[in-house]
Amino acid sequence: MNSNHNKKAVQDRFTQLYNQYKSPIFKMCLVKLKDSDSAEDCMQNAFMVLYKKMLAGEEIENPRAFLYKTSGNFVLKCFDEKTKHNQRMVPIYDYEDKLIDDNNKIYSNMDYEALNKQLNDVLNPDEQQLLKYKYIYDYTIEETAKKLNISKTAAAKRLQRLRTKIKNSVEINR
Repeated sequence: MNSNHNKKAVQDRFTQLYNQYKSPIFKMCLVKLKDSDSAEDCMQNAFMVLYKKMLAGEEIENPRAFLYKTSGNFVLKCFDEKTKHNQRMVPIYDYEDKLIDDNNKIYSNMDYEALNKQLNDVLNPDEQQLLKYKYIYDYTIEETAKKLNISKTAAAKRLQRLRTKIKNSVEINR
């Protein structure tokens, strides 16, 4: 009987926590993932981990922090899965409709295949990966730094140098 009472208490506490935190946890996941299905999955997975720990008798001192951290880990896992799924070189000519003709952009009359080849010749694999994370996958500086196992400052500096390198390379060959 005591076991049933404990299970009921855990279920009641879990229901209370779920109702209290489901919306903010979902919103946090949605902001990071920009996909409601993936955000819902991450939120649900975080709550499942919490529920299993509660059933196992583990005491979670700060359930809010635990849920945010756990759902954040599921968000990172989701990014990793998307990255593995999208691991390919994307030629720049796939994005020519996004290029605008102004002083800071590539001229629209350029041969994009030649430009793509030129960038692949000029950039080393690490620079190509940085370029993909930031501009193809649209990762933040923080996410890019984490993927490359470097600091946020190092990622920002490398990105700044990369933009200068690309600009100089394009200007030389215009």
